[in-house]
Amino acid sequence: WPVKVATDGPIAVPYVPLSTTIAALSAIPAPANPNSQPRTRFMPTETTVFSVDATMTLIKHEADGAYHIVIRDDAGRTMIVESPDPVCAKGSYVGQYIAAVRAAIDQHFGGAITKPKTGLAVPVTVSGIGFFDLCHGQTGRAPSCIELHPLLNIVFK
Repeated sequence: WPVKVATDGPIAVPYVPLSTTIAALSAIPAPANPNSQPRTRFMPTETTVFSVDATMTLIKHEADGAYHIVIRDDAGRTMIVESPDPVCAKGSYVGQYIAAVRAAIDQHFGGAITKPKTGLAVPVTVSGIGFFDLCHGQTGRAPSCIELHPLLNIVFK
């Protein structure tokens, strides 16, 4: 969890995002065991802030308080980006960004997400720290289970 919400201590994450695509992120090979213990960051992917232009197709509130968001490119490739609950990210060195993303999402949708919103076609630019999740059948996951988690910025176009 500390890696997912950036409470694992300051790292040399540049706050100027690297512009990329879902295809390019999906081509980065997953580590052999992304949930090895103790969980450390996989360099350089999990210390890089990436920015992606895409279409939001789904957003849902998860049991851990995060907003699970699926984005899609023009070729139909998808990946997950996550907006953690700011309360769960207390002490995060990017906490102000996590809180700002959550506020922007809630404002765009007219309040907190309580029920899944599917079939969306919302153009967005999202920025977040690369993260390899354990593949466990998540809706919209990339083949390597790479995500942007946590999101540090979202722009609704």
